Amino acid sequence: MTEGYAIGITGVGAVTPAGWGVPAMLKCLRHGAPLESNSFQAQGMQKKYRLRSVPKPDNLLTLFRNPRLRRTSPVSRYLAAAAFEAMEGRSLDDFHQKGTRLGVVVSCFTGCVNYSQRFYGEVLDDPSTASPIVFPETVFNAPSSHLSALLGSSEMNYTLLGDDAQFLAALELGTQWLLDDEVDAVLVAAAEESNWLIAEGLSMFTRSPIVGEGAAAILLEPCRSPEVKVELITDSLIYKTRDSRQETLLAMRSQLPDANTTDILFESINEGTLWEDFRGPRINVREILGEGFGVSVAWSCAAAAGLLGSREFNSALVSGSGMDQSCAAMILSGH
Repeated sequence: MTEGYAIGITGVGAVTPAGWGVPAMLKCLRHGAPLESNSFQAQGMQKKYRLRSVPKPDNLLTLFRNPRLRRTSPVSRYLAAAAFEAMEGRSLDDFHQKGTRLGVVVSCFTGCVNYSQRFYGEVLDDPSTASPIVFPETVFNAPSSHLSALLGSSEMNYTLLGDDAQFLAALELGTQWLLDDEVDAVLVAAAEESNWLIAEGLSMFTRSPIVGEGAAAILLEPCRSPEVKVELITDSLIYKTRDSRQETLLAMRSQLPDANTTDILFESINEGTLWEDFRGPRINVREILGEGFGVSVAWSCAAAAGLLGSREFNSALVSGSGMDQSCAAMILSGH
């Protein structure tokens, strides 16, 4: 990366239970009231689950008419919508004409669970009739593959698997690509979809869980004076047991300056007293939008960038405390 440049966030996109687009998400988060949830159950099962689902778009997005998305699982459509919103105002033709190398990093936790459930259900029912068309959509990197194809990018494309803190590791990887001059811009995104399998798994660890779904995307580029700047991303620290979680969180915080030098905090889950001394406003997106698994921290990052871009705050701290294995944090600044 050229000397004198900083890592800037030049585009943000989101799909949430609040609606399609960053403005809908920010409006919901500013209001602060948890969204209503739907009650649903799996066919043939008595147990009910709660879900904050993504509403249907007001009109069919032109993007969804692309043959690439015709048979995809919802997670790929959420991802594509968030990514193209982040690219809004940046013509793909312009990228290609200038020879801009656009890398893609996608993080996820549960992936294409709806098609996985369908395919393996067919296999168990009658292997000879299981649809081979469905199978490619069950793999974890299917959404990122669709995204690079839609963007016309043949540059590096990675899918990172991990808990919700993995999105910060994806941002760190994208930043490193830019610093190493591997690419000229990086689209970092996360997406999740939900069904009863996800809700049942979450219910083993959380009482009366409310699941959320959707996507978020952030476009990173080197800039001389970016409106939103990535100041710091901590190392992604791994904890092996629940007993070592708090110790690992404290080690993560030790890599940060005084938290009160930032204007707003985006909290994560099960962080105990980690941020009890923070004096500014704070937001927990899970309480408002639902447990989005791998996309929860991505929503926080997109919201933080959105608020800084509208100059409502000058700096933001995003804490990414993963559900089961990792933690990291990021500081953003605006001007």
